[in-house]
Amino acid sequence: MNILIIGAGKVGTSLAKDMSSKGHKVSLIEKNETVCEKFGKIKNIEIIYGDGCDPLVLESAGIKVTDVIAAVTGDDEDNLVVAQLAKLQPNRPRVVSIINHPRNEWLFTKSWGIDAAESPTSIITKLIEEDIDKK
Repeated sequence: MNILIIGAGKVGTSLAKDMSSKGHKVSLIEKNETVCEKFGKIKNIEIIYGDGCDPLVLESAGIKVTDVIAAVTGDDEDNLVVAQLAKLQPNRPRVVSIINHPRNEWLFTKSWGIDAAESPTSIITKLIEEDIDKK
């Protein structure tokens, strides 16, 4: 499977390594050049320097042949833009995303181009609340 990941933070790089180790073809877009240089030597992962919200960068990264896009930047607005651009492609890749701010959860729906989304803050809050309620 061709997987395109937008954002080379902790989530993006961990996801890229995991998916690559499972035999998927992985490309990773990051707009911070220093981060690209730092992670530029990850085996079997193509690192692309550029803004994942730029259609030309997405095209050069292979958006037209990708099966899944993971929008995992630290900016919810960027993740939504990536999703919208992905759904304009003829191949209409599946889009999964991270939700950075729980107040934005209502936006991460199919009508906004998101096929699946997770909010780490909400998940961790729920787990901690369950731990607190245990006697």
